Amino acid sequence: MTTRTSSAHPSSAVMPGRRLWLAVALALAVIVGGLVPTAPAAALASAVLTSKAAPVTVAYGKSVTVSGTATSGGRPLVGARVKIVQYTSGGGWALIGAVTSSATGAYSYSFAPTWGRTVRAELARTTTHAAAASPSTALFVQPQIYGSAVSGDGTAAPGTTRQFTGSVHGGLVGKRIKVERFEPSGWVLAAQAYVQTGGSFSIPVTTTRFGNQGFRVVMPSQSGLITKQLAPVDVGSYGGTVKRYADARACFGAAALPGPCDNSSLPVTPSISGGAYERDRTGAFECYSADVTQRVPTCSYGSTRGDALRVALTGDSHAAMLKTGLLPRLNDLNWRLDTYIGRGCVLSAPIKGDTCENRSTGLASSLGGGKYDLVLVTAVRAENKAAPAADPKIAGYTAAWKKIAAQGTTVAAIADNPTLPQAVLDCVDRSTTYTQASRCQTSRATAFALSDPLGAAVKAVPGAALVDVSDRQCTKTACAALVGHVMAYRDAHHLTTTFEKSLAPYILERLAPAL
Repeated sequence: MTTRTSSAHPSSAVMPGRRLWLAVALALAVIVGGLVPTAPAAALASAVLTSKAAPVTVAYGKSVTVSGTATSGGRPLVGARVKIVQYTSGGGWALIGAVTSSATGAYSYSFAPTWGRTVRAELARTTTHAAAASPSTALFVQPQIYGSAVSGDGTAAPGTTRQFTGSVHGGLVGKRIKVERFEPSGWVLAAQAYVQTGGSFSIPVTTTRFGNQGFRVVMPSQSGLITKQLAPVDVGSYGGTVKRYADARACFGAAALPGPCDNSSLPVTPSISGGAYERDRTGAFECYSADVTQRVPTCSYGSTRGDALRVALTGDSHAAMLKTGLLPRLNDLNWRLDTYIGRGCVLSAPIKGDTCENRSTGLASSLGGGKYDLVLVTAVRAENKAAPAADPKIAGYTAAWKKIAAQGTTVAAIADNPTLPQAVLDCVDRSTTYTQASRCQTSRATAFALSDPLGAAVKAVPGAALVDVSDRQCTKTACAALVGHVMAYRDAHHLTTTFEKSLAPYILERLAPAL
């Protein structure tokens, strides 16, 4: 039998090399055509970045701290690089610095900005978490003014140049700084200068009005810095007070002393007949209380300008008479005067159970808190002849005044009037002429026999002042009922309104160094 060998048909068999080529081609076609999807990449976890800046208003040269946390999926991001960036004028964010988050995800970065800017924290994208940014925070940089002072004192006359000095951070060299003056229309430029090497400044300013005037030092906004202005300061210009307020009549009232000074053409004012001098107290007791169990009443007088010197007058009936001499000058002085006047009780520390306890407590509350620039204190002379240092009132005065002075208020005591024996006034009543009445007097030793504790109290209170005008009330040897053709006393220890008005210019003149 013959055996036949057959071969595969081309359609039903493929050579091995050709099959490999077809497999490769098919795989490429599937991949290119997207017929079979690739394995998905791992999704990036979201990140959360918090931040806060403190302080948001920072003094020039001081640091601000940006802090917060970096988390992902509620878990802290450890060792993450957190960038602190600032917004630029070109619209992008520029790097300030970077810090690495701690094991708790917390971060903190401090720097000293030299101008205002908007900042935020940023977290770059990594292989494990997405990029993140915190909310932005606006930072404000403000220069600080240190050691500001004004040269001179209230004895300077209007038109005098006063130097406003102080310092700022040394990095502010060349920056503008100015002094503004208060006017009823608002604050206006008085003078300006530029910060010197080391940060110091000195600005010469010329005063423009008599009495009190308000000024303030201002560093205006510039170079990305916000405005810094100091609280207003009171600048007194009281030079020439006596000349300004002197009576046109020569040798009238207090102007006649220390003498010799005589003007025979002057009439006696008020009249020494009919008890007219006893009634010379116009307006003194309009805001006054004799009830020591009640709080001392208060009334306001004088200037309503925004830069008026805030003055309080406190004391007994002697303060009431002093008020009559001050009232006509308040607007010219630019003083806003509040009175706290009542019988018997003066500015002293409260004493438990004392008749003046309520009044003393009320006065301390009303006069404290830095409400006033100046507090004027009066008190009647002591009823004993002990040396002032032994007077028990001094401790009470000192305690009360120190608290007020510690709050920035100047305390000034007006030394009390010398006291006349009743016999001197009886002498006046018997007189029919000025010559006769002018001889009614007592020795200086007798007039000052009762002690005045105010002087000793002033010595115990730093910064307090004592105003003594006794040389305008008495000669070196005697104290008289009439001074310069004016009936000075309406009783043994109260002055008349007419004499108070002639005495006031000298009180103000001697008060000026404290203003």
